Amino acid sequence: MNSKKTVSIIDIARLAGVSTATVSHVLNKSGRYSKETEEKVKSVIDKYGYVSNNAARSLKSSSSRTVGLIMPNINNDFFSTIAVSIEQFFDYNNYSLFICNTDNDPQKERRYFHKLDSMQVDGIMVISCQNLLESDLVSRDIPILLIDRTPINSMNLHIVASDVKTGMFKATEKLIEKGCRNIIFVSSYLATYVKTNRKDGYLEAMHKHNLKADQSTVIQLPKGSSLINTETAVIEYLDAGNKIDGIICTSDNQAISAMMGLKRKGLRVPEDVKVFGFDNQLQSRICTPSLSTIERNPSAMGNAAAETLLKLIKKQENIPETLIFDCSLIERDSTKQ
Repeated sequence: MNSKKTVSIIDIARLAGVSTATVSHVLNKSGRYSKETEEKVKSVIDKYGYVSNNAARSLKSSSSRTVGLIMPNINNDFFSTIAVSIEQFFDYNNYSLFICNTDNDPQKERRYFHKLDSMQVDGIMVISCQNLLESDLVSRDIPILLIDRTPINSMNLHIVASDVKTGMFKATEKLIEKGCRNIIFVSSYLATYVKTNRKDGYLEAMHKHNLKADQSTVIQLPKGSSLINTETAVIEYLDAGNKIDGIICTSDNQAISAMMGLKRKGLRVPEDVKVFGFDNQLQSRICTPSLSTIERNPSAMGNAAAETLLKLIKKQENIPETLIFDCSLIERDSTKQ
């Protein structure tokens, strides 16, 4: 047979010496078949380049075997790790994944919801940049799953997130245990979405130990801030006569920028000021000094989100409405003294 000719399931079955039903089971990862049979069928598929007709199958089964993932910044290590985990899960289960990058633009996010809806995806996962998700985002009754961020909504959406409040509480207490008393919190505009709770963890730990923590100890960066803004904000805070012996940041990049500001003011990390970042990104391991940070386990979150969405698509019962992952502290040189 000419390898460039379009082949059908019937052709694949004949060449592999199995039934068309067996070929279908292998393609859909369903039913029972031996590993030997699977390898035989896949070998023929690889050789002749069979591609299933998803459009026709969608019309017949009311399922497109496609899902959407709307995310705010694909360049961010945390989000991209989630995306990779989700893609691997759905690829294994014979689904295609559409990844939509919003650049943290709420209007762009809404447009992607409408586009995915019009493409007849079976479900949508979203790391939202909106404070409110309205029920008109999609026209069909398909599952929508929230990941990481939990905007207000009236749709009783399932959630997969991490306990960032407790993570921030633990990091703040770790600095207090090490003798820090003048700890500031540096927050980006993107960390102010409803229910992220990062600042709350910092405030609770400080108040528990009767330490000053209010708006005067919180540096809230404006929308569109760059890493330079974090460095400048720390310098300006010190120039105003304020004391710092500990810093908690809502991202690793912010923390690294804060350390640059401290260096410019002649302060040493960790001898004079101890610093915690957030997310355990690659740069936290290779900067100098290496950065202590808060780990959220994005791979596990992505896999749990994908598994939950597939269960919702299949209308399974007893699916947990909320899955919350613990955060852990990764201590490195920026706090080790």
